[in-house]
Amino acid sequence: MNIKYNRLFHLSLAHGFYEDGVNRNLLLRPDAATTRLLANGKMLFKTLGSHSLVIFKTDTDTISPFVDLGPDLNLRFYLTTENSNEFFNITKLDNYEAGNKLYFSNIPANASNDSSNPEALTHSLIDKAFAKLFTYSFTLTTNHTITKFRIEDSDGQPVSPGKDANGNDLPTTLTLNRDDAQVFSQQVDLRDKPNGVYTIFIDNQANINLKTETVLIDNEGIAQGILGVVDIKYIAVNTIYVNTDYFRLQFDRKTTIWKYFIVNKSKNVDLNTTSLKIEDSPSGGGPPYAHVDFIVDGAQPNATVQVKGFETVIFKSNAVIPSFEQPKLNVQLLDDGIPNKELVKHLPNPPVNSVEKKNGIDLEKEIFVFI
Repeated sequence: MNIKYNRLFHLSLAHGFYEDGVNRNLLLRPDAATTRLLANGKMLFKTLGSHSLVIFKTDTDTISPFVDLGPDLNLRFYLTTENSNEFFNITKLDNYEAGNKLYFSNIPANASNDSSNPEALTHSLIDKAFAKLFTYSFTLTTNHTITKFRIEDSDGQPVSPGKDANGNDLPTTLTLNRDDAQVFSQQVDLRDKPNGVYTIFIDNQANINLKTETVLIDNEGIAQGILGVVDIKYIAVNTIYVNTDYFRLQFDRKTTIWKYFIVNKSKNVDLNTTSLKIEDSPSGGGPPYAHVDFIVDGAQPNATVQVKGFETVIFKSNAVIPSFEQPKLNVQLLDDGIPNKELVKHLPNPPVNSVEKKNGIDLEKEIFVFI
């Protein structure tokens, strides 16, 4: 018997941090419902490096599906990583806050059957993730002591947040009273509802919105290492089984200010008579790097900052520098008083797992250099 499989879709993971653009830090895996759906539909999920495929068993004509699941299909996958700290340090995620989840979905009307021009999946942010039974607590900056609570599914339909003592659905809008600690709380039980993205609305008594949050409701989705969810949807406008759909999940590299702490540990440099400077190469080291200037932050040595008790000179880049797999070379530490005297020919780049600090609107990465 000749068993043939055709590709339903092909999804590639890409990241601007890596020189070849291939994302080697992330994986996809189907959730429990999708795993069952794939099995029932005689489909297989495969991971090949940075590519994920779903293939389906064909009928005797080697084209039609052996099991036809109908025109509408939603396949959900978890986006996972074994090193979330590294991922967040190299990845640009505007407005991301701790506790957020990433959400990706195709737009069926934009389906692409061109492998050289896949449909780009861009992310949105989910505010929080919860198991199906959870307590939603919040505070407000206003003086409201009474609010209204309601929750909607991804189609905008009101959802009952649970059942009463008799097993009847609670009203879709509930009134909440603030407790003595100025906190509002409501237990939510969605165990009879599907996994998915829901929206919680907090309104005042005049039905004016005070707070809105999108939440992922998914017992598995709250597990450590899960960054978010990828939904691949099929409806009439992107006909299932006919052609292979191509998707590309793209992440951009992060950019940060570099802040060098030059620590005079050996005391071979007399900072009372010697002026230090950091000089970047004219080309900046080549793409994606550009030339930047490094400006002294404070006096030489710094009047208020010492590292381990040693005199320290601080420099900051005057522009953000991209995170990139290949290092930025030819950033030199020089003795400004002696032409062309190199103290360090290639200053180190910030480590991939270095701690970031937010200074105003800028993210800074600190690099400590002992001389």
